[in-house]
Amino acid sequence: MGKKIPYDDALKLASTAENISIYAKPNKYNYRININSPTIKPMYELYKRKYKIIVMSDAERHDFERLIFKLIEQGKIKETSQCISSQL
Repeated sequence: MGKKIPYDDALKLASTAENISIYAKPNKYNYRININSPTIKPMYELYKRKYKIIVMSDAERHDFERLIFKLIEQGKIKETSQCISSQL
């Protein structure tokens, strides 16, 4: 059997860096926006409340992402700062 290590050390080794970028890592669903980003999460929740969505379908998610890309083009969303989500 292998050498045992303390539990706390194992947790540190298993942890990954949090992705706070507004852009998602490549994934099999072709989502391009990271909905867990501190910048995007409040807008995502607001969007779901506004359209009474509990779990987004792929089509709804892609519509949300198109809206986010529009806001990025208009300069209303910056990757490193919080933004106002009045356009949702």
